[in-house]
Amino acid sequence: MGLIVGLDGKPLAEQTYEGATRSPRGMGWPAPSIGPNRALASAGKPLRNRTRHAYRNSLLMRSGINKNTTNEIGKGFTLMSTCEDDDFRKKTNKLWRVISMQLDPWGDLNFGGLCHLAALSRRMSGEVFIRRLNRRLDSGLVAPIQVELLEADMCPQELNRRISPTRRIIQGVEFNGKVKVAYWFYKAHPDDGIESVGLHDCVRVPARDVIHHYKPTRPGQVRAEPETAAALLKDRTFHEYNDNELVRKRSRAGFTGVLYRESFGEDDWEFDPQTGKPKYADTEGAESSETIQAGTWLRMLPGEKAQPFEGDNAGQGYADFVRWESLLYSAGMDIPYPLLTGDWAGLNDRLVRAFLNEYRRSISFDQENLSGFQVAFGIWRWVIETLITTGLLSASGFASDPWKYFAVDVRPDAWKHLHPEQDINARNKAVASHISNGEREAAEYGTDIEKNMQVNARLLKKWQEACEKEGIEPPAKLGGLFSASETTGGGEDET
Repeated sequence: MGLIVGLDGKPLAEQTYEGATRSPRGMGWPAPSIGPNRALASAGKPLRNRTRHAYRNSLLMRSGINKNTTNEIGKGFTLMSTCEDDDFRKKTNKLWRVISMQLDPWGDLNFGGLCHLAALSRRMSGEVFIRRLNRRLDSGLVAPIQVELLEADMCPQELNRRISPTRRIIQGVEFNGKVKVAYWFYKAHPDDGIESVGLHDCVRVPARDVIHHYKPTRPGQVRAEPETAAALLKDRTFHEYNDNELVRKRSRAGFTGVLYRESFGEDDWEFDPQTGKPKYADTEGAESSETIQAGTWLRMLPGEKAQPFEGDNAGQGYADFVRWESLLYSAGMDIPYPLLTGDWAGLNDRLVRAFLNEYRRSISFDQENLSGFQVAFGIWRWVIETLITTGLLSASGFASDPWKYFAVDVRPDAWKHLHPEQDINARNKAVASHISNGEREAAEYGTDIEKNMQVNARLLKKWQEACEKEGIEPPAKLGGLFSASETTGGGEDET
């Protein structure tokens, strides 16, 4: 076996991992050793600004962020108390239906709208802050509480300060040891130009009144990066290339062809053979172009021939290049290529099921652990605390066991059927074979099964009353909207 030696005659050191190889393959590979907070200290603001700029101007960037947000939030979350105290649970659910409409201080968004804006801001800026606003008892609200969404820029990332031996501010977040105790915010948005703000007049808000909605990618990370960080440069390069290609085609569209000749005559040397310009003062120059009915032709020297352009050729492999770049782009945005671009060519429903199921698993994580836990459950806790402390709800032992009353079922909006008949039959069979239950299936639909049964029973009663009033004998088995199909067997697979 041969041995590779260096210039000094000694064997070269081998790397255990090829990815750690240095020269020549790893030469010029910048990979600094940098902590999670230092990495975002200077890069956080440019990443946010560039993502927002791309969202305003890039079709694919806007499509990707909007579709990820819409799939995560849908119509909004359904929150239902699961407290074991029946009276407390019923009163809480009744109050929540009204409170969810009053949370926005401006009155523009309901609870679902606030969740959508929070998720959109998290994906675009990496993070968003939700602040609790305690209102007066005579404010006219069912519960004296509202919430305010603050952009990531409101918490100064450059604010780092040692307060005491145990307290320290890291990128706008105050810690006491390892515990978050407060957030520091500007009084107004620093880039709105409405008010002059600075680090010297930031407002300290206790951590109990703030929800930090973000997705950390490294342990110990205080602030977050936009989800578009890996796709930003690709978006800009691809966007500029595509625009340049369109400008080139637009500029070329006005020209039909070129007039040329194969040889020169004696008299033709009065003109420059390259430019067609006259070489002598008493010579009239040739026209550089000639406009005819079909379009514009470039004019050459006498004796020229017509050479039409080859139509609207976008270049060899342009379509394949655009598709491949879009595939890379969709990978960077964590969204399926057909969903991002609208190109569903060559797909059947089995392939669609496969990649949509994978995509839904990713979105389901965000629903359960980010927007569901951080935003929905966080706001729910504030509301329950307010209802109890203001005497609107009675909760014995709340001080010693608050989690008993915080218990809630957070149900995201349901995914629609990929194949309605097969999906419904599969759910019916799962319940019939005790693999699942009606409560769980209703939860996955984002609905309340008890409310559904009450509404269906009320409608059934009205139907029976209408039949009696009209003198019609009701059928023995009432179907249609009021009961499931008699058969739960799966339909034929159309694929």
